[in-house]
Amino acid sequence: MRINRREMGFLIIGVILIPALIYYLFIVSPALSRQKSLESSILKKEGDLAKIQELSTEWERFKSEKVEAEKTLGQREKNFKLLSFLEALSREVGIQNKIQYIKPRSSSEEPGSLKTEGMEIKLEGIEIPQLVHFLYKIEYSGKLLDSKRIKVQKLSKETGGALRVILQVDTYFSR
Repeated sequence: MRINRREMGFLIIGVILIPALIYYLFIVSPALSRQKSLESSILKKEGDLAKIQELSTEWERFKSEKVEAEKTLGQREKNFKLLSFLEALSREVGIQNKIQYIKPRSSSEEPGSLKTEGMEIKLEGIEIPQLVHFLYKIEYSGKLLDSKRIKVQKLSKETGGALRVILQVDTYFSR
């Protein structure tokens, strides 16, 4: 049996091509696939690392805020009462006659070392500068007070710039 030149060319190409194809299918292709998989895994892990670093920074900020809050609580009078403080503040600002009511809000039982106590204040006929001054005194009192919610309504046109305000103020206490 004699193989002509053309058949010999096909045979040589087959002998070279088949091992090359097997090499590509079983060695190169899985290696490339694994490399792509590892690169995507690296990108995901880098994203996870960035998120962890961001959360770590946020956690450190929360811890420092907690320490600051506990320090503020430690400096506050031991017998501090939110109702008494708000009444004294309203007298200082000159709006005690504008108060319709001050009533306690239910305190929240959140896990942690701090508990909250809140008051709701309704002011009738208060002017904007008085309200701003009152809110400023609450926020910057150094007593760890927080204005949770404020509802402002303008009274009738005859009253000029008088407002009806419902304000919720919370404070924190150590357990």
